[in-house]
Amino acid sequence: MDKEQSTKKPQLSAKPSGNSIEGTTLQQQLEYERIQQQLAFLNYQINPHFLMNTLNNIHALIAIDPERAQDAVVELSRLLRYVLYEGDHQFVPLQREIDFLGHYIRLMRIRFTADVDLKFNVQVDQPHAGVPPLVLATFIENAFKHGVSYVESSFVDISISTKDGHLFLSCRNSKHAMGNSLSVASGGVGLRNARQRLNLLFPDSHRLVINETADTYGVELELPLNLDL
Repeated sequence: MDKEQSTKKPQLSAKPSGNSIEGTTLQQQLEYERIQQQLAFLNYQINPHFLMNTLNNIHALIAIDPERAQDAVVELSRLLRYVLYEGDHQFVPLQREIDFLGHYIRLMRIRFTADVDLKFNVQVDQPHAGVPPLVLATFIENAFKHGVSYVESSFVDISISTKDGHLFLSCRNSKHAMGNSLSVASGGVGLRNARQRLNLLFPDSHRLVINETADTYGVELELPLNLDL
């Protein structure tokens, strides 16, 4: 009896029980729902934050140039249409996101004078690949909000490109003595939410680098495109 027990091969693994499989599936579903709720909450915060700053821009313009303010309202209507119909999607075609940013930048061109050196360069070879809506807007909005001065020469340099299934954003702007530091760690709700949203959507597959000097501020962002959109 003892000999038989000693020569019997040990059982290396056991087949998971039905309850174990069901428990794992439920846990995964709960985790999925948690992430979706967080994303919905962050999107809710980002959209009004973005639009409130845009409305403040138009309000300031009305007193200066009513005709340009009317043009700004047209551009804002295009922004609103995008936010209302695309902002709650998890992914949208990259070209739509770029068009949205173009409307926003035209709105900024209406507001600011020729003293601002503004560059917007787009080179994408996968315009139909998917990106999260408004994922780039926060960084570009902050470049204008904090990087442009009415009394000093200013610049905003934005570049968007794609390569090997990845999206690249480079956004640099001037930083003035009276401006606030824009580091993500100490920035406002928009930048904090941008980092949280990127961490949720691309926990191990994105790169966000902040470069800050005495007179410039830069963001370098890389994230994977959704090629199955």
